Amino acid sequence: MVILRYKKKYHKQIIALAVKALKKGKAVAYPTDTCYGLAVDAGNVMAIKKLYQIKGRDFNKPVHVVLPSLAYAKRIACWNNAAGRLAKKFWPGALTIVLPVEARRGVPLHRLTSNTGSLGLRIPKNKIAQDLAKNLGRPITATSANVSGQADCYSADEIIGQFRKQKYKPDIIINAGKLPKRKPSTLVRIFDDVVKILRQGPISEKQIKSLLNTKEYEKY
Repeated sequence: MVILRYKKKYHKQIIALAVKALKKGKAVAYPTDTCYGLAVDAGNVMAIKKLYQIKGRDFNKPVHVVLPSLAYAKRIACWNNAAGRLAKKFWPGALTIVLPVEARRGVPLHRLTSNTGSLGLRIPKNKIAQDLAKNLGRPITATSANVSGQADCYSADEIIGQFRKQKYKPDIIINAGKLPKRKPSTLVRIFDDVVKILRQGPISEKQIKSLLNTKEYEKY
């Protein structure tokens, strides 16, 4: 594993190196608003397969993505008014919105959704996470940088420790120091214009509900 020690003054250079690696099908551990995430190019089928191998993750489990822009979300997802209000209020931020998606050129959505027909979409506040997707020009995966079933990682040392004896490992770690231990992102699903909270995180049920009308909200 190559460790890139993050310093703000070298932000552009570090992003450029990481994006170059992503384009070659490599896996990059990066900081998010919560724990460290594991990115591969969501448009690269072989890289997605590699991601599942690194994590030891069941191929039947879908993987969320970080988007390069709100416009990209509207291109690939069945966007609606409720999603628009939630995104306007909480993006960038710790909210993942699960929406039905359509097959689009450049992103093998069936690989990411595990044939569920839906995908978790997110735009985080973290500048590193944002710029990886923006500079790649496609979504990056947003799964946690850990071995499936083990604890989330909040530092590069924890990532190194988990993967030390594993056959498959991240290729690069962007070491931005120890992250504060925050809950995973709030996860909401929107089907048929009805919003359901699947997981409460930093954004509360009360905050979500305040933006919706009665018909749009389903208590979890």
